[in-house]
Amino acid sequence: MSKVTRRKFLKAGVAAGAAAATSGFAQEFFSKPSSVLGPARGNRVVIIGGGWGGISTARHLRRKNPNIEVVLIEKNPAFMSCPMSNLYLGGVKDLDFIVFDYANVAKAGVTIVNERALEVNRAGRYVRTASGIIFYNYLVVSPGIDYMYEAIQGYSEVKQFLPVGFKPWEHIALKRQLDRFEGGDLVLAIPRPPYRCPPGPYERAAMLAYYLKTNQIKGKVIVLDANPGPISKGPGFTAAYNDLYKDYIQYIPQAEVTAIDYAKKTVQTPLGEFKFDLANIIPPMKAGEIVRTAGLGDRWANVRLPTFLSERDDRVYVIGDVMGNVPYPKSGQVAYNDGKIVAEHIAQRIAGKRLEEIPNPLPDNICYSFVNSEESIWVSHKHNWDEAARQVRQQSTVDNTRSKQNGGLALEWARGLWSDMFGPET
Repeated sequence: MSKVTRRKFLKAGVAAGAAAATSGFAQEFFSKPSSVLGPARGNRVVIIGGGWGGISTARHLRRKNPNIEVVLIEKNPAFMSCPMSNLYLGGVKDLDFIVFDYANVAKAGVTIVNERALEVNRAGRYVRTASGIIFYNYLVVSPGIDYMYEAIQGYSEVKQFLPVGFKPWEHIALKRQLDRFEGGDLVLAIPRPPYRCPPGPYERAAMLAYYLKTNQIKGKVIVLDANPGPISKGPGFTAAYNDLYKDYIQYIPQAEVTAIDYAKKTVQTPLGEFKFDLANIIPPMKAGEIVRTAGLGDRWANVRLPTFLSERDDRVYVIGDVMGNVPYPKSGQVAYNDGKIVAEHIAQRIAGKRLEEIPNPLPDNICYSFVNSEESIWVSHKHNWDEAARQVRQQSTVDNTRSKQNGGLALEWARGLWSDMFGPET
């Protein structure tokens, strides 16, 4: 697997710039739009977003049919996984553990354009970046999420001081704040769903408490949850908070943060005002901005169930966290499985199959959450299409008993998917 080592990572300037390509490291395998990327000849697929969904789509498309031209547009010079990132924040794993370069993706025949997608012209079937226009026959939109800072009074004006850590690379600034934290009240605010990774904030609370406890920092994680209780794996998280961190976590439900006064270091909730010495305020979320500029949706983008085709364009597929009318969790596993399904769907269309002839499997999900350095709990989801009701049915299974065995399975799960996404072809 193509890992980004610490030396190579720092050489690339990623840690310093948190996303800027500054060396030959990026230039080894990134391309720029040019005349080579002129009008597509019938088999070009353009993918916006090099996260879990986009990389999965790209790798599996090339495996399905190496004659398909795959172009991946990704603004960051390397990949950082948000799943497993709480181990980094908790001091259990280094940043290297969750960072990968795109070298093997490029070696698999994927053209990688290291720029931001600025515009999607669906009538002309092209994507515009700063360097040019890239035409497509099929487009896969997988940009991930953006934050709704405007939902919390005072947040937009001070967001640069409050890294959220639910998008790649923000974790670096958040970890630096945590490493400088000498004690006091660490407020973690959780929004109402839908948001990326339903159990993610609750796992983060446990790992932040683990960090305080392990480093003997005199402080407390005050969890202000907008919800009446943990919305995923509640009994498992509650047991961990009570059994492992009773002196380090104060969990407060029905405490939606509505305003921030950064100068006074306070947040406002329906239950009153809370002071903080350090704050991680997770705002409500929406699909990445390109979804709106492309005219694919407002807060989220709806799909033509049971497929991943946009409701508004049968040449555009929408995958991962940006979907709005589905019960799928907004997780890395779902995005990865979306990519596999869409790769097969597009490959069959290119091979001449009509839409009605192509099967439409649905993505399954499994999500592990660590509660300390070794123990994890998990939840899984099976999805099936109910043709009579024209809706997706979800069946869940959960293991709320934390164990080292589950922790080992979690690491095995992550390494297996990362190997498929970023490893060499065998």
